[in-house]
Amino acid sequence: MTKRHGSNNIDRRTVLKSLGAGAVATVGGLGLSGTASADGSSTHYHNPVGPIGFGDVSIIEDNGTYYAYGTETPQDIIPIAESTDMYNWSYIAPALTETPGWHPTESDPGCWAPDVRYHNGQYHLYYSLSVWGSDNAGIGLATSDTPDGPFTDQGPVIESGDLDLTNCIDADTVIVDGQPWLVWGSYEGLYAVQMNDAMDDIVPGTEFQMAGQMIEGPVMLQDNGYWYLFYSSGQCCEGYDSTYRLECGRATSFTGPYYNQNGTDLRDLTETHQGVPILEGNSEFTGPGHNDVFQGPDGDWWCFYHVEATAGDETRYMMQDRIEWDNNDWPVIACNGVPSSEAPVPGEPSGCESGPDFGRHVPHRERQQRQTARSGRRRNGRRRQRAPVRRHRERVSGLGRHGER
Repeated sequence: MTKRHGSNNIDRRTVLKSLGAGAVATVGGLGLSGTASADGSSTHYHNPVGPIGFGDVSIIEDNGTYYAYGTETPQDIIPIAESTDMYNWSYIAPALTETPGWHPTESDPGCWAPDVRYHNGQYHLYYSLSVWGSDNAGIGLATSDTPDGPFTDQGPVIESGDLDLTNCIDADTVIVDGQPWLVWGSYEGLYAVQMNDAMDDIVPGTEFQMAGQMIEGPVMLQDNGYWYLFYSSGQCCEGYDSTYRLECGRATSFTGPYYNQNGTDLRDLTETHQGVPILEGNSEFTGPGHNDVFQGPDGDWWCFYHVEATAGDETRYMMQDRIEWDNNDWPVIACNGVPSSEAPVPGEPSGCESGPDFGRHVPHRERQQRQTARSGRRRNGRRRQRAPVRRHRERVSGLGRHGER
């Protein structure tokens, strides 16, 4: 992500060194901050879920094991973590062993904001390649036969000059009616463009603008008859001074237009924090942002994100919280829109307290039925013979966010 406004020419790797290293253990809870009931039993997990340094996280599942990928740290170029329960995470390896060399003009670029997908028998890892504060950026692709790598770089998918649009970073890939799309953007508009069938190149002339200025990190989710566009607003990467938060809009079709809860067309955004927050910091956690969304095995939606600091440590940490829906089908994260420090584990009831605008919690049994109808990927605990179970965000009927059937 690009810090273009008030950046004071801060060096990217200097900033990252202050955000922590990849190869560290997970951490425990810091005390209750949301409205979910506090409980220290095995039915609850604690934020941060770790590991340190997994900024701009992206999640995928392969046959019951979950994998997380994050922005580079001083130790790793895109670190990878794994989990068997979706909330206890352990660092395992870097996705890449060296920085790709295709950046057009800048020296010593960084690899940021990964987006992972399973496509045509391989794992596709999209990454941003840029220099802190530069508009001259691009999104590249690395591939692997296994989710834990190692990944082999395949070069750029899009560069800032390709469509006369600058700052091509923060990728999110999505399948719409069988057609792959690339969504991206940071501070200078959020855009989408069609991709070829191999998902290693774009189709010029198909691009359109989804949202306006001063926001970044787009993530798509389809549910409730809408396409939801999650994005981050405010300043990242400044520890306790960070103002990062999540906002969103929605549309009835992928191509928009996208409106927020106040009826504002997202293309009209011109300032930070101009939208409606759906997740913002508190005294325990500073600067929640740059999220991914993931649908668990019971049908619950989860928001994975990072915070720029905790109450006890001015360092990035990986976090997760449930996504519920209010009576108007807008997302509610962590029960009340602030990060939880303790919450029920996947498979348990959310523990959220209902209010006048929060009442559409889907019962566990109904979520299971909906998940079976949506994905059809697991029956009686067995994998389909064609491919392992790889679950990510549900996009269009029967299609996973990061895996195709």
